[in-house]
Amino acid sequence: MSASLGKRYARALLALTRADGTVEAAGAELSRVAAALQEPRLAGVVLSPVIDSTARLRIVKEIVAALGVSRMVGNLVCLLTERNRLPILGDVARWYEELVDEELGRTRVQIRSAVPLSTAEKSELVELARRLTGRTLVVASTDVDPELLGGVTLDAGGTVYDGSVKTQLARLSKEMADGGT
Repeated sequence: MSASLGKRYARALLALTRADGTVEAAGAELSRVAAALQEPRLAGVVLSPVIDSTARLRIVKEIVAALGVSRMVGNLVCLLTERNRLPILGDVARWYEELVDEELGRTRVQIRSAVPLSTAEKSELVELARRLTGRTLVVASTDVDPELLGGVTLDAGGTVYDGSVKTQLARLSKEMADGGT
């Protein structure tokens, strides 16, 4: 239920931010607030049913003010707090990002490699992601994962293209165990 509820809040925020031209800025702010409120000591206070709801709302308002977010994002966070729905803020932020990406025709890809990639290698992989997804706007993030041993994996919208040495060795091992069939 929280996923569909999170999506409804995200759609409502998108409609409001679209009207005033702050779509991408609101997404960054929403993610920033969600990340701040996930900090364990802070989450323990703002999500605790033991803490008085008025005190929780006051604390959330102070956090929103300290982060300097827009009135629209601040109002959404306070509304979620008032309705005891603050735990879905992360879902709202993820749905919002997904809806904005869809609206802008943008796709996000995650590139994992065994060693840091050069600028040229990253550019080649982004171009590959464009061809694979059919999208011209590609936002790529990279991680180094030495366990891959070599090669890369590319996660584009949940579809993983695995060209890692680790996976190739696992396939080869399985083929040898199966008798080369």
